[in-house]
Amino acid sequence: MIRRYLGCILMEALLLCAASAGQLPGAEAKKLAYPKAPTSGQVDDYHGIKVADPYRPLEDVDSDAVRTWVDAENKLTLDYLREIPARDQIRSRMKELLQYERYSVPEKKGARYFYSHNSGLQN
Repeated sequence: MIRRYLGCILMEALLLCAASAGQLPGAEAKKLAYPKAPTSGQVDDYHGIKVADPYRPLEDVDSDAVRTWVDAENKLTLDYLREIPARDQIRSRMKELLQYERYSVPEKKGARYFYSHNSGLQN
């Protein structure tokens, strides 16, 4: 639910900023060269049913191959995001929409009640 809400906020921010800048995101779409993920020929046998799991190497997040792949994915993403002309406007709008004080619903633990509080500037 929260992810959907944040996605809507981000889309609103993108469209508002793009409209104000006179540009649409992706108007000059370019083909991205995604790095090849580490794969293997892993096949598991579950009670006689063979199930391919070629991306099993990605489960070892501490391996050099996975770290290299993640670094390449991050570089590709950040390079793309840096090219968005309205990026500063989007960041400003996101802060405006997301920085508000909020409290969680009280929750009973033993004989006490607890809640969380976010001033709006915290993660």
